[in-house]
Amino acid sequence: MLDRRNHFKLVEKRTITNEALAALDLKRLLVGTDFSPRADVALRRAARIALDHGTALTLFHAGNAVANDQMARQFRANAEAILLEKIRMLGLPPTIAVKGCIGTGKPFAEIIRQAREEAAELIVLGAHGTNVVRDLFLGKTAEKVVRKGDRPVLIVKQGNRVPYRQVLVPVDFSEYSVRALELASQLAPQAQFRVLHAYRGFEGQLSRAGIARSKITRYRRTFAKRKRHEMDLFLRRISRGRPIKQLLRRGRAPHVITKAAQRLRPDLVAVGTSGRTGLPYFLLGSVAEHVLREVSCDVLVTR
Repeated sequence: MLDRRNHFKLVEKRTITNEALAALDLKRLLVGTDFSPRADVALRRAARIALDHGTALTLFHAGNAVANDQMARQFRANAEAILLEKIRMLGLPPTIAVKGCIGTGKPFAEIIRQAREEAAELIVLGAHGTNVVRDLFLGKTAEKVVRKGDRPVLIVKQGNRVPYRQVLVPVDFSEYSVRALELASQLAPQAQFRVLHAYRGFEGQLSRAGIARSKITRYRRTFAKRKRHEMDLFLRRISRGRPIKQLLRRGRAPHVITKAAQRLRPDLVAVGTSGRTGLPYFLLGSVAEHVLREVSCDVLVTR
């Protein structure tokens, strides 16, 4: 039955055990869907996370408002039927709380509002096509949710339903990097993690200033040693039971991250943002935009 907020509950809520919730800090996921194939990919990933961690799941569909009441009723009736079928096809066990909701308005704004209302800790969205953010950065719903929202977003590109096994986390040693690594660790507790830091020294400036090559070499070694020390200090702040592989690479961050992703083929790349206004303040600035655009795996954006 629809309530006055145009939301409906499709499946009776079941109890989630404390043990299941303790396995992951997330208590509710919200997955946005426009009923397209790419949204179904995100839905399957969200169901996988819910199943692995005992997390409640909300399927949310939003459409632009229509002036005609009859058309609005028809829109809601159609959306209800489709959401109900989507939930049925997931085949989740009774231990997982699942519901469907409908919103009316701009989809990106409705997704953000619904996530806030439900206190969802993670939003899951599908990417457009195979070259995600060539579409994503042209004003699509997912891009706007990432830019304007205030909670972590998982952008799903791959159709795999298995748990994440290889995770790459580019870091700049900030608190936002800590959050990215910690949330990714919660989502993929059994995965192999690699933490990557890209850095650039001042060799070019030193060379142009006429500094001897031997001194530049010593500087480069000292700078690399300092970066290794910073990486060690950073990882001490992370509570994680299994080892994390460290990768320190000299070069421009976009190039270094792209090359690492191509070589390592992770299932997930996790990046952090300051959360001030989204993408313009991503970890490493425009690097995260580059990551979203160029890597072929799923991308987790945290705050």
